[in-house]
Order: sequence, then structure tokens, then C-alpha cells
Amino acid sequence: MTAGEELIQRYFDAFNRHDIDAVMACFVEHAVVVDTEGRRFEGAKEVRRYYETGFAMIPDGRCDLRAMAGANDQGVAESLFHGTSARGRMIKALGAEVIEFAGGKIKEIRDYHRLVE
Repeated sequence: MTAGEELIQRYFDAFNRHDIDAVMACFVEHAVVVDTEGRRFEGAKEVRRYYETGFAMIPDGRCDLRAMAGANDQGVAESLFHGTSARGRMIKALGAEVIEFAGGKIKEIRDYHRLVE
């Protein structure tokens, strides 16, 4: 496993535990997350709020990592997200995260998940 793939695995493990501190430890200080709707969350404060909001909205949400590759400063992961919305609706979304690395951490994630059910 490459260093990029180990980072991807560590990020997914932290995400699935809803461990916000461990998730944030995967990111550089001035990270960027681009969500499925193209909204940008920039900097540690906004990225943290993005994940805290998501964990609160879908408390059982998790991503099953299906495939990944990471080398040099780029990576990609395919995953199946599933969870239950606050209204009790089951959500499943299949897609990929395109990831940029810097200094052994995540610099940017662009999320391309789409609902499958």
C-alpha cells in the first residue's frame, strides 16, 4: 500500500467512526472540500463544520471503500455511502472522491457521489 493509499484508508476509517478529530488530522490546515453539489468549504474551520453537520444529519452514515489508488500527490477512492436521513429515509450514493495530497495529508477532496436508490 502506498502512503497515499494508507492516508485514504485512515481518512475513511475516521469518517466511518464519525471521529471528527481523526478526520481533521488527515487534512492540511488550509484544506478544501468540494461537495457533490460543487460547494467549496475552505480552511480547517469550514471543513470541520462540513463534517460535523454531515455526521449530525446522518448519524449512521458510512462509506464502504470499494477501490482506491494513491501515488505522489494524487489519489482516488470509489465508495458506497449509505445511511438514514433525519426523516428516516435510507440513502445510498455511489461515487468517487478525487484527492490531492500535500505533506502527507489531504489538501483537497472533490466528491462525485450520486444517489443510486
